[in-house]
Amino acid sequence: MKKFKILIVEDEEMLLDLFEMLISSEIQCEITTATNGFEAIDAVKADKSFDLIISDYKMPKCSGGELYSYNLQHDNIAFYLFSGGELEDYAEFDGFLTRNPDNRFFNKPFSEKDLIKEIKSLYAKRS
Repeated sequence: MKKFKILIVEDEEMLLDLFEMLISSEIQCEITTATNGFEAIDAVKADKSFDLIISDYKMPKCSGGELYSYNLQHDNIAFYLFSGGELEDYAEFDGFLTRNPDNRFFNKPFSEKDLIKEIKSLYAKRS
């Protein structure tokens, strides 16, 4: 059986560690991390088997919006966006929830319970 693979992209180390710890304690998966969109794009180019990208929006060097645009043009992997703003604030996310029915938007601060519920639902679809 194929291993469920998640790419977590977050520039704040504490949040990156929290995501990784929370998800790995609840879901059997392989996690790769990146601290900006450029690192994430390199990871996706190197490994085409990710099932999910979890990304912050505001990051140095390359935003979650730029990462999403790359993803949309290439693999359209399920994408969970985290932001302190509203989805409508970001033009590059127009049609976000319809372009891939597995995409999700989480407003910060977010519910850990809701995040795990959504990941488990996606995991169940892929197994």
